[in-house]
Amino acid sequence: MIFAVVYTPAPAWIQGKPVVEQPFFKEHARYMRRFFADGRLLMGGFFLDNQGGLGILEAADEAEAREIVEQDPAVQNKVFQPDLHPWYPAFNQYAQ
Repeated sequence: MIFAVVYTPAPAWIQGKPVVEQPFFKEHARYMRRFFADGRLLMGGFFLDNQGGLGILEAADEAEAREIVEQDPAVQNKVFQPDLHPWYPAFNQYAQ
């Protein structure tokens, strides 16, 4: 299954700081690289308007996707608020 997770600012977000300078951003990036390396994170990145970011995950089910998101250091430390959605990529130039 494919999931889209939208990350938005949470209570520990520091207004006026870019995404890459937020607390726990480096830990978040390091954590997500693991899932990119094993193929579960298909795409991910931050919004250029400094309002959070987006990840596209492939997971066996919603429980697995939710576990990935909930163990994220930036989520645990309330810098990012995740909003997880099962997603069907109807238009997908990367489909095999």
